[in-house]
Amino acid sequence: MKNKFINTFQLKYVLLLVIATMTYSCEERLNYEDELPSTLNIIESIKIGKTSATIDNLSGVINFVLPSDTNLNSVVLDIKSTEGVISTPATGTTVNLTNPLELTATSGGKTRHYIINARVLPNQIAFVSDASSIETIVDDDVKAAAQWAKNTYGSRFVFIPFSSLTINSLKTVNVVFFFYDTQGTSALPQVSLDKKNVLTQYLVEGGKMLLGGMATSYAEVIGRDKSGLLTIKGNGIGFVDGGTWAIDGGVNFQNDQRNSPIYNFTQVISTDANGYFPIHNGGYKEDHNNLWDLGSLLGPGHQKGQFAEFENLYGGKVLAVWAGVSDECCPGIIEFKSNSVYAGTIIAIGVGGMEWAMNDGSTNAYASNIQGIYRNSIDYLNTK
Repeated sequence: MKNKFINTFQLKYVLLLVIATMTYSCEERLNYEDELPSTLNIIESIKIGKTSATIDNLSGVINFVLPSDTNLNSVVLDIKSTEGVISTPATGTTVNLTNPLELTATSGGKTRHYIINARVLPNQIAFVSDASSIETIVDDDVKAAAQWAKNTYGSRFVFIPFSSLTINSLKTVNVVFFFYDTQGTSALPQVSLDKKNVLTQYLVEGGKMLLGGMATSYAEVIGRDKSGLLTIKGNGIGFVDGGTWAIDGGVNFQNDQRNSPIYNFTQVISTDANGYFPIHNGGYKEDHNNLWDLGSLLGPGHQKGQFAEFENLYGGKVLAVWAGVSDECCPGIIEFKSNSVYAGTIIAIGVGGMEWAMNDGSTNAYASNIQGIYRNSIDYLNTK
């Protein structure tokens, strides 16, 4: 009697499950005519330029999030589909996506309907500071970085004092640029720490940040860098050094990163004979490093190499160290990519030799490399 009851109950459960599945299928699979095609994902991918769409083949919705400089009135569709599928519009067609656009895909006499939606990312680049304006910034490197950003991005540039920073003030901002430097301490200004919740929300919701100099510590402040390994900090008066300083983007890495967008996205950064990126020629150097020490990731239990282990544990991809450092000890540039909590991306540049202003009044022969790496980083983040 007990076995009979169980079998009857199981049979009823299976029947209910089948009915529920059929009902769900009828309600949700609305983007096809007549019978369901043999292959559900008949649109395999669709791109505009370098940007791929997200495709929900079940509901027939295609979503694009495009770079800020995209003209939605005229974009070219790059469609990849299974063999024998005919799409309308066809791949290579120039279309207007200022409003949702219907796309149909026909295969084996059956047609599926899609709606393409597109939105353009916010286009402003914001420099945030504890000063009230560029003119009132005290540190020469910080002022030079802010002025460079203003000159480079023109009408897209906005200066936001931390005292005025709100989540609403960031609605039109796609990349926040925070560069900070001072002497005698590596601590960030309190007014920046007071805005922790604003910038945490911004990053969680998909905003991007470029952190330079001592500001690399802000990745810890907002909880994105949980490693506790950002411990190499310099804030002294500096010294005169006649040598050329450079960073290594992959010569001595287990996995070469010299093809990273920060070295070639908008501008190609020149290398020396050793494959390093020179950043500072002879002269007075502040040497204000803000670097990670990965020594604790050596030894038993860490067999992947420090860089790979750091990325595995903390989601940070190492993009540069000081040139000549061959044991993967001390990253100077790290990209913290988006994850399940933070939809946005951070690039943190803590190499002390990447100074924006020469204290002795000389000209840095490699200033264009510094500017180029920062420019590439911002432009790359702007497409994320």
